[in-house]
Amino acid sequence: MALTVGGALAGCFSSMSFAVQGMGAKSQEAFLRMRTVVFYDTQFSFAPTNRVKVGDEFTCTGKVMLMPTWPQEIPFSGISFFNFFVPGPQVLRKAIWVNEKYFQFNSVVLEKGGTYAYKMVLQARNPGTYPMGPMLSMEEAGPFIGPEEFLTIEGTNSRFTNPIKTLLGNTVDLENYGTARMISWTLLTTFVGVAWLVYWLSKPFTRRLGLVATGRKEELFNPMDRQVCFLFTVGTIVLVAAAAMITKAQYPVTIPIQETKYYITPLPPEPTLIQAEVTDATYDVPARTLSFHIQVKNIGDKPVVLKEFLTANVRFLNPDIPGNNWNPTFPEVNGGPMKVSPSEPINPGESKTLEVSMQSAEWENQRLTMYHETTNRFGGLLFFTDPSGTRLVYAIADQIVIPKFGGGM
Repeated sequence: MALTVGGALAGCFSSMSFAVQGMGAKSQEAFLRMRTVVFYDTQFSFAPTNRVKVGDEFTCTGKVMLMPTWPQEIPFSGISFFNFFVPGPQVLRKAIWVNEKYFQFNSVVLEKGGTYAYKMVLQARNPGTYPMGPMLSMEEAGPFIGPEEFLTIEGTNSRFTNPIKTLLGNTVDLENYGTARMISWTLLTTFVGVAWLVYWLSKPFTRRLGLVATGRKEELFNPMDRQVCFLFTVGTIVLVAAAAMITKAQYPVTIPIQETKYYITPLPPEPTLIQAEVTDATYDVPARTLSFHIQVKNIGDKPVVLKEFLTANVRFLNPDIPGNNWNPTFPEVNGGPMKVSPSEPINPGESKTLEVSMQSAEWENQRLTMYHETTNRFGGLLFFTDPSGTRLVYAIADQIVIPKFGGGM
């Protein structure tokens, strides 16, 4: 019943003009989501229907930028793992590519300021409706969650299989491989543990408390107890040794767990069209409006315009650009319009100070207001473009924000 209602609500919400968040990403601090890792160009192959059948494969592609200025409150190791988040084993991760290099189980070492393209191939496993999306886990820093979508998996998993070929050439189904062996050893070791507890719990508890209280601890153990302890100790050692020998005989060819880390070179930087610097920023609390000024110099040979702003999986679009409209297939949260003044393009060689303003309830809904935190700064990506469609990504990584609480404060 709960799953049915949840699936109905998810289907209702996902059809609206904003994205639904079901993984609790907004419970993380604003500076953690805005100033560390930004996912963009994220696409799911199952969009726009958001429906697949059990056994169907689908992909998630996109790019991720590690901000050039990393918050000092968060350790940076660079040792990371690209993953796909979903509540439980509802999908299989079949393959991962980072900058067109194949990875499946290995960690990668990333650089500050670097941009990386990823592709994940996944397979639907269990029927139901689940939130899911890309995720980057970094050693000492924790998980960074990307945009998400609700996916409805239809059908039944009664005939689902996950066959693989081993290094010995055998084909096994990972859905049930080793299950009987695991259950057998679990029952055997559970029986040993229960027998140990039954033996000691069968002794009079009150009498033993009295022996402890009167200082007669040596009477707690009799010769029979010592023999039982000896038998359990020897029996456990023999059981473990026998299990190891049986396993080695059945599986003579093994390899150690791999701990290799791969250093990934970031993607080449996109064309340099502008030089930009944010000079100041304010957040109007009653109006729920983030505003900032940015000095922009066009060093290219074509006019450029500011197209959008992306932060913490919330996307703001400039409505003054023709065709720059919100697409329901975007996995990000729709932050609303981004007002840019002056709105005219910046011509080659020209310098302008732009005033950017974004009024949206999502600043509060997504807990991105910043004035509640000790680091009152924001970050994100600005996307500039020229008439040919060439795009430049400019990172705001460490800009202080002055909150405004209204005239009565």
